[in-house]
Amino acid sequence: LGISEEGFRLDLSGSSTGSMFGEGAYFAECSSKADEYAQQGEGIYVGTYALLLCRVVCGQMLRLTRPNEETRKELLARGAIDSVLGDREASVGTYREFVVFQDTQVYPEFVILYGRG
Repeated sequence: LGISEEGFRLDLSGSSTGSMFGEGAYFAECSSKADEYAQQGEGIYVGTYALLLCRVVCGQMLRLTRPNEETRKELLARGAIDSVLGDREASVGTYREFVVFQDTQVYPEFVILYGRG
């Protein structure tokens, strides 16, 4: 629940799960994608998982079906893009990932607590 209280720490981007489409905050339109990264809580939250429902301002997006660090960095530096759409649905049949590079592009609106099956 730390993000909901303290905001996103983009300086930690990629430190635990990698950053295929750049060092930013990653979002998905499917809760099952978020569940892949959810960890069970502790104490009174044992058996409980959490996900954030966020409003994300993507602005001008660069759609990539595979990582392309050179193009992404160049376009970000020029201010030509605000975010990346990592379209893994089109390339390998999994999920689309939306990546933003400034914490001001994200508003965490709800914390959703749930249990698994």
